[in-house]
Amino acid sequence: MPAPASFSRIRSSKGNAWILVLLGLFLFWVFDPISLFAPRFTSPDYPSPHPFGSLHTIGSTSKYLYPPIEDAPLLRELGLSKLFKETRVRDANVPEVENTVFHSLNVDDDPDPVKQKAKEDTQNLISAHDRAKNAFKNQEKVVYRPKSKADYPKVVIVTAVDFQMYGLDYLAKVVQNRVNYAHAQNYGVYVRWYQEFVPILNSKQFLTAKERAKWVRLYCLRAAMFAFPEAEWFWYLDQDGLIANEKVNLIDYLLNRDDLSSSAIREQPVIPPYGLIKTYKTLQPENVRLVFTQSETKIETNSFIVKNDVIGRGIIDIWSDKLFLNYNNFPHGPDSAITHILQWHPFVLSKTVIVPARMINSLHSEEKLPENAKGSDYIHYFTGDLAVQWSSVGSPEESAKLLKEYTSRDKKAAPK
Repeated sequence: MPAPASFSRIRSSKGNAWILVLLGLFLFWVFDPISLFAPRFTSPDYPSPHPFGSLHTIGSTSKYLYPPIEDAPLLRELGLSKLFKETRVRDANVPEVENTVFHSLNVDDDPDPVKQKAKEDTQNLISAHDRAKNAFKNQEKVVYRPKSKADYPKVVIVTAVDFQMYGLDYLAKVVQNRVNYAHAQNYGVYVRWYQEFVPILNSKQFLTAKERAKWVRLYCLRAAMFAFPEAEWFWYLDQDGLIANEKVNLIDYLLNRDDLSSSAIREQPVIPPYGLIKTYKTLQPENVRLVFTQSETKIETNSFIVKNDVIGRGIIDIWSDKLFLNYNNFPHGPDSAITHILQWHPFVLSKTVIVPARMINSLHSEEKLPENAKGSDYIHYFTGDLAVQWSSVGSPEESAKLLKEYTSRDKKAAPK
């Protein structure tokens, strides 16, 4: 039976409709008409990384980056008022209160680094104080640029030193100790003045408040990551401590996969001895980004290790954020802050390992310990340990005495 004429017309119109749809899709695919009228989005043009107080850097082929320690007496004479640019600003919350804000002198540099260097070279020839001041402000710009990638250190030892607290002899011995060890193990060294980080803290009070001063460790470490971007590990060791055994290679001793796995204290309370949050039993060494030690009551940050990758750097950025710095209920500064982070952020805990203190942070003992206690005491220093610290002593004079004592001891190979 023949189909009605109307059916042919319907079938024809449907066919034309499908042709139009397909043609429209083809044109859309070829010409993308939406993009012709929509605003175009491109990847943001991020500025190049730069130091905290400057847009410029100064390359160095030496992997031992430290300020002129001999300038310590001159810097003390100059004082903070001449080492920084100060401005007064009103408190946004309390208008009648004015706060002092500190800026690096680099903010007044000539945009042309060649002209700025020529200006400073002239000043340096005229005045020793100007030379010390210029070296102070420029230290943050110094970055490691090796002649060959093969020369790049896998580990960098980081220390911040305080020219107001310690004398020249003490400071020189601390820096020389780091350089000696780094030279023996083909590592790098990064040392900065504590006082350089005043603009970040924006307070003079940190220089006399011990717990507040501890925050500088994080800022110094982050600056080291900028100066040595290709290093694998950074070991922060405070100025109240000494590398006592130069024969110990940190990678072979602790940071390789097998030793890190065997040294990890698993299911260890973050707050010893009875804290509820514990390190993971199944933590794999390849996931480790932070290596800490503990005293009998808390995590210690006078000696700790960070892996230099996006996760390690990110954790340091979070940890050093002013949200934590300005929180008044952290009794131990960054020690309390990282304890909080580990307890409340499982991701960071999953990247963290706690090792026995004697591996990188042996504690000085006021009493002479018997050698037979060596196998059971995992906190105090014994001859042969990698590093010793005395951050709990009461005065710079006591620290100087201990530094002299430990530098004069015979060095023996560290136990494996």
